[in-house]
Amino acid sequence: MQIISRLLSKFYLPLLLAAAVQSSAARGPALHMQPDRKDCLYKCGDTAHFTVSIDNPGARQSEAVLSYRLTEDGQTLLEVGSLTPDGSPVVIRGSLDRPGFLRLDLTLTTRTDTVRESCACGYDPESIRHTNRMPDDFNRFWRNARAELMRIPLDAVCEEAPEREDPNSKCYSVSLANIEGSRVYGWLRIPKGKGPCPAVVYVPGAGVGDVGTHQKYAAAGMAVLSLEVHGVPLGRDEQFYETLRDGVLQDYKYFGSDDPYRFYYRRVILGVIRGIDYLCSRTDVDSSRVGIAGSSQGGALSLLVSGLDKRIKALTANVPAMCDHTGSLYGRPSGWPRLLANGEAERVLRTSGYYDVALNAALISVPALLGVGFVDRVCAPTSVYAAFNNLRGPKQIDNFPDMGHSFGPGWQDKAIDWMLNALNTQAPKK
Repeated sequence: MQIISRLLSKFYLPLLLAAAVQSSAARGPALHMQPDRKDCLYKCGDTAHFTVSIDNPGARQSEAVLSYRLTEDGQTLLEVGSLTPDGSPVVIRGSLDRPGFLRLDLTLTTRTDTVRESCACGYDPESIRHTNRMPDDFNRFWRNARAELMRIPLDAVCEEAPEREDPNSKCYSVSLANIEGSRVYGWLRIPKGKGPCPAVVYVPGAGVGDVGTHQKYAAAGMAVLSLEVHGVPLGRDEQFYETLRDGVLQDYKYFGSDDPYRFYYRRVILGVIRGIDYLCSRTDVDSSRVGIAGSSQGGALSLLVSGLDKRIKALTANVPAMCDHTGSLYGRPSGWPRLLANGEAERVLRTSGYYDVALNAALISVPALLGVGFVDRVCAPTSVYAAFNNLRGPKQIDNFPDMGHSFGPGWQDKAIDWMLNALNTQAPKK
């Protein structure tokens, strides 16, 4: 056995080591950066130190160049440079003298690979304020809009969807009447067992397609109404939605943006309120415990509707859009869909005030949980914080310094648990 062991050591160990080196090289290089503060939060004037290292030593030995860009909020260039890695960590420094986000973008180029990574640090983010102005007739505008909706009978059509039922809940397709002769469609899941139960309206992100049923809410004991906000039937094949995305609903986010009464999201917001009407009409739903949730566009609508409808008792909003539409006028990023970049500026500016999440946040006093990505180019963290800082009730924001437009690790499950706790806390005392 010792002879065999020596033979294996002599002939096979070098082969295994060579294979490991080849495997490492095949994986290519990996960039890692770590700010000197774990929470990535700084005071204005502080210097942030980003320690950059390159994984995979074999790749470092090739002709590599590390390029970097330091920007304020991802758009104002502060510093740009490049260097040749020598195997030791590199420290890149930067600072901001006003509230915002210091972003570092790295690009490592070798003979065979190009690797990119980003990270950002917040500078006094809780001092960021909104830049837009609420119209003088804001309350009258939305009061009249809701009165228009109230004059339309609910006309609810609810049909069982047994093919979507699971061990924890029953599923139904729902259709409701909305303004302008349109309809609102959705999937409703009701937990099996005794009611009435708390409920959540789940609002989708941007795009056109089937919204799914979000059964994890039902598994946690909440009814969940997953709304489709375009007035498009659910349960169709993908080609149906693709035709709409590439056709009549392409760029829907700008439709009517030069007139607040014709803006696309007026009907959308009233459609979400109509969904709340329906949930509160059901005997198996506790109308005193209704929440709303969504991400991106859905996060925006969660916040906008929460400010307009006091039946909402808690909300979650991940990387919410439509925050601080006028940020671009002050050298800051505006939230998606960057309304002022489309159409006649003065007319769109007027519309934006009725649909700005950062303004509307001042009307919200219920518990709110938000998620923000520090390197999000779609819904910039500056715009998200402009909304978060204007909230008037109990609030929490989860920071993800190296996250773009996505969900943070475990955030979706956390948001469901948080919602259930928040709604149960809101239950009337017996």
